[in-house]
Amino acid sequence: MARPLIGCMLVYWVLFSIWSLALHRNLDTGIFDLGIHCQAMWLFGQGLPDFLTTRGMASLADHFTPILFLLAPLARPELILTFQSAVLASAAWPLFRLARLELSEKPAFALALAYLLQPGLWSANLFDFHASTLAMGTLSWALWGLHSGQLPLYFASLLLTLGEGEALGVSVVLLSFEAWRAKRPRTALATLALGIGGILLAGSVMRAANGGQASQYQSLFLQPNWNVLSWLLYGALLLLPMAFLPLAGWPRLLPAVPVIAANCLSWRDGQRGLDHHYLASILPFLMWAAVAGLRRRRLPAWTLGILLVVNLLMHRWLLITALRPHPPLADLPAAASVSADNGPGAHLSLRPNLFMFPNPLQPLCWGNRIEAMVETMGEAGMPPLPGSLHRRLQECGLDYLVLSLDKDTWPLRPLDKAYWLSELRRSDLYREISPGVFERKEKTALRMPSSELVPRLSADGSVLVWADARGVWRQQMGEAPQRLGPGHSPEVSPDGQRVIFVSEDQNLVPRDRNCSADCFLWESGKLSRLGPEGPAGRVSAYWGGFQPDGRPLVLGYGPERKPAGESGLWIGPVREGVGMRIRADGWLEPSVATGLYSARVGKHYQLMKNGQPLTRGEIDCLEPSLSRDSCLAYNRGGRIRLEILHRYWDLGPGYNPCLSADGKWLAFARGGQIVWRKAR
Repeated sequence: MARPLIGCMLVYWVLFSIWSLALHRNLDTGIFDLGIHCQAMWLFGQGLPDFLTTRGMASLADHFTPILFLLAPLARPELILTFQSAVLASAAWPLFRLARLELSEKPAFALALAYLLQPGLWSANLFDFHASTLAMGTLSWALWGLHSGQLPLYFASLLLTLGEGEALGVSVVLLSFEAWRAKRPRTALATLALGIGGILLAGSVMRAANGGQASQYQSLFLQPNWNVLSWLLYGALLLLPMAFLPLAGWPRLLPAVPVIAANCLSWRDGQRGLDHHYLASILPFLMWAAVAGLRRRRLPAWTLGILLVVNLLMHRWLLITALRPHPPLADLPAAASVSADNGPGAHLSLRPNLFMFPNPLQPLCWGNRIEAMVETMGEAGMPPLPGSLHRRLQECGLDYLVLSLDKDTWPLRPLDKAYWLSELRRSDLYREISPGVFERKEKTALRMPSSELVPRLSADGSVLVWADARGVWRQQMGEAPQRLGPGHSPEVSPDGQRVIFVSEDQNLVPRDRNCSADCFLWESGKLSRLGPEGPAGRVSAYWGGFQPDGRPLVLGYGPERKPAGESGLWIGPVREGVGMRIRADGWLEPSVATGLYSARVGKHYQLMKNGQPLTRGEIDCLEPSLSRDSCLAYNRGGRIRLEILHRYWDLGPGYNPCLSADGKWLAFARGGQIVWRKAR
């Protein structure tokens, strides 16, 4: 049966290489995660610093994957996808040889075929590229090396496995029990030492690469999933494709137990399914345990046919996508900086500056942040208001933006994406050279946009609060600034004694473990967390403020970022019944036609009050601030304009003006500083 099996492995490799490449051509791969891995390998191959612009962090800070150094010569999407298919196909051989230790040829051959027909294998193979997916191959070869007495093969496979992901050290540690069961005590001790060493090395390297901080992936278990029914369903999904035969060899499943437990406890539901790559380090042990079941009960050949049919049904949309005519792809200069949507971005990964849109203009799924895990659900993030959006476009200097125009808008919501497109098309910084491809008219150096300064004043103007890259600050007139904590979007109470701000930090107050950004109240030097509560990954935005009587006001919206019964997506903050929302065509409109606000009139934003225009012309008028006595300040084309009793003063460059309620003091941002001055 050796030759037929080799033939089946070759057929699998060819078919899945063609299938993977077809999905790639049809934009069904992405920056997450094919582009991330390809950029990492390309950087290693070019001898460039290990910093992934696709992730906002070092490769070894995201995952412990030193195997990517070895794979650097394959730093092309087409090559690495073909290589992944080859590694997964190769695992059928050691699994066949393992089965032959206890079974005759036909059942062993059937087990190898059953492996090639596993739904989890197909999903992992077709879901981009992941270094951890290669563990299906390396762990299978390690099992064969252990039980056949080929210890050099065994330890070489374990070393490769340790380089495929930080969590795989746990599986290697528990393989020592498999070695002990095989009556190889010295090998068991060596395996235990190797696994512990791998865990310690991975942890220390990742922490060092993260600047001394723990990995963001630990946050997946801060709010554990205790839904036992979901555990049982997950267990059934794991065992059903092999007709529950692995239960007969349950001791052989021990190395997979920690991974299964982690998938069960994670708040990220996608880890409890067969449609991603989370089965990678589990499947080899499932197949090895199934050998024990096949000693007692032989499955008829037609069960393999059922597996094939189930697989085709489960992956039918991937098959349909692969068969579609592939769209034209953007061909951009290799040195150009690009921010691209997830799908087209996978084709542009071999460059030092590739960002997943809207990065770096609006950080999403970016850096070693707990909130980045929430953002991968496509349920978080809030686009900047028009003035801020255009300042970021101006400052950043990206050469190209490549946006798909279909329904796939991840990690943005559809209306957010429509808003970005609408604002890009009205911008005079970029021209659309083909549908969805925007080229900067005048090339400038690439810079990361600085933190947006938004000053807020107390009613009498004696207290100023603002946020920058270092956190939230409060300053009493005549005193030094005081840092309140890490965060953004601060608001100050009318008397200046309390401040509300939003923070992703999990350590500002005890028992803050919901993995979401929260509102915090500072008062008399003490911090407290304000509601509303929400489970990890299910709350998108909080805005804090104060009602006219000084009581704290907290608004929290769910995944769709809108109150019940409202249409459109809200873009905040929302105060005193007046806010903004994004319409289906991408334009902004006020939530109610009262109060003072900016609205698009033709191509430009103008100030409106009670539905009537206050300004006209071909210049954006944004960010209005109004005092109680109708003193008005706003941003007119990047300059601060002050209006009192129909008289106007130009105060020079600036943005985000804020008048005190009594109209006597004005604060606004200019460059990277706050200007705090008398208004009159």
